[in-house]
Amino acid sequence: MDRDGQPGTPVSWQAIMAALASSRLRELYAAFVLGQQPALSAQERQKLVDCSLLNDDGGRLVVNEQAFKAALAAARRPEPEGAERFLLAGRIEGLPKRATDRLKLFEFLIPQIIGPGATLTEKQLNAKLAAFTDDVPLLRRALVDYGYLDRERDGSAYRRAR
Repeated sequence: MDRDGQPGTPVSWQAIMAALASSRLRELYAAFVLGQQPALSAQERQKLVDCSLLNDDGGRLVVNEQAFKAALAAARRPEPEGAERFLLAGRIEGLPKRATDRLKLFEFLIPQIIGPGATLTEKQLNAKLAAFTDDVPLLRRALVDYGYLDRERDGSAYRRAR
């Protein structure tokens, strides 16, 4: 959203906050919000227009009613999709409750943990799983139980299931 609430240059919440950090600009903006037309310098005028708090409507300054909504919308980060939505800063906080979500997570993780045809010792596998979770045994058992990893009977080696 642009300064007028239309698609275009995003409104910066940082620029708005920087302007409002000045007590003088805050007072001027408040006066405009209250329907007044205070006297301001060219520099003050420019700052309030540049940060999108005010719009220049043919030489007359008016409050940009959409400034805050547009700034928040421009700052919004897209929500993760797919299996990555179950990771927080790249780590698993807990296994998803729904089985279909667990499968999506496991399908996302398994290629990052072990390549096709590779064999890992339990220690090697634990080190790779530790990059994703603090509960390594839980994740290791789940990957075996859900059929993503095959385990030697004695637990000495793991390989990707076919």
